[in-house]
This record gives sequence, C-alpha cells and structure tokens, in this order.
Amino acid sequence: MSQGVRKTHQHRSRQTRDKLLNALEKLLRQKDFADIGVAEIAKEAGVSPASIYRRFDKKDGFIAVLFDLYLERLSEWVSSPEAQLNLEGCDLRQALHKVAAGAWIQLQQQTHLLKAIYLHGRKHLDLLGEKGDVFEAGMLMAMQGIIALYADDVKRTDHDKSARMLAYYFNNILIERGLFKKQTSTWADPLSDEEFTVEIAEFAYGYLIVADA
Repeated sequence: MSQGVRKTHQHRSRQTRDKLLNALEKLLRQKDFADIGVAEIAKEAGVSPASIYRRFDKKDGFIAVLFDLYLERLSEWVSSPEAQLNLEGCDLRQALHKVAAGAWIQLQQQTHLLKAIYLHGRKHLDLLGEKGDVFEAGMLMAMQGIIALYADDVKRTDHDKSARMLAYYFNNILIERGLFKKQTSTWADPLSDEEFTVEIAEFAYGYLIVADA
C-alpha cells in the first residue's frame, strides 16, 4: 500500500514540476527571467506559490532545471533531420557555412531558455553543476571534428587550440546577436540573419587557413 502511495505522490510531484516548468517557459517567451516573479509562475501554472518553494528554495533554483530542458532540446535537435550536416562534397569553407547556419537556427529556437540560463546561470554556477562542462565539451568535440575532417586544409599547427578558439568564437558571437541584439551595438544591424551567419563563417575560415605567425 505504501509503495502505491509513494508512486502516486511521485507522479503528482512530477506533474506539478512540469506545470511549473511549462508556465515559466511560456512567461520567458514574453519577458526576461528577472522580471518574472514566483507568484506569477504559480498563477500561470495554476498552483500555489508554496508548491514552488517546496521544490526550489528560491526562483534561481529554476536555472538548473531550465538548463536540463535546454540540453534535452539540444539533444533532440542534434538527432533531427534539420541538424544533420551533409558535408559530402563540401570544402572547409562550405562546411563552416553549414555549421554557422545550423547553430543559428538552433539558438533562435531556444532563445528564451538560453537568455535566462546565460544571464542568471553565470551568476550561480553552483546551480549548474557539471552540466555546463558537458555542454562545452560537446561544442568543443564538434569543432574538433570539423578540423579533423579538413585537416589538410587547416594551416594552424595546434589543432586543439584552434578547435577551442572556434568553439569560443561561435558560441559568443552567436549569443551576442541572438540574445542581446537590441541591447548591444548596431554595427551588424544592416545584415540579415543569413548574411550574418555567412560572415561569421568567413571569419572562421580565414582564421583556419592562415598559417601561424
């Protein structure tokens, strides 16, 4: 009997957690994480504020759960036909164009989650635990794969360092435009999203084909 009660309780707890997460995600599509209150999340989810505090000691506790959700979405996207990069017949330059365009699409789909994670997760790295390391390792591995595939065309001698610089470059320049376009410089404003991804791919290509000084 007690086992059945425990399973029922766990199921209800999971349902409440999902309601809260769905409510927060809906609100994040409308406003920034900092502008969303606990009472607002509870109202949107149709639960009491006490339900939140039983699961999270404060609102920042949502950050780790949002990161879990983002990693889940990222995993789904990587497995989708949309994310499969067909590099057959592509040279290094063309491959980088495809990488930039694909990364931009994925970021655009999850901007609402990434903005909350990026702004508030960095202030509370302890909430993310090892999840951030897993994300960075995955991105680094992708860059290492591109460089290994086109090793004969890459003129940089230290391929590991080059992969790290590429991962850093792509991650930060995409985030800068994707998450904060209205709050930063207007230098790239005349460029469409397609033109923007082409240009950042060109920067990456130029870096890789120039020999070390």
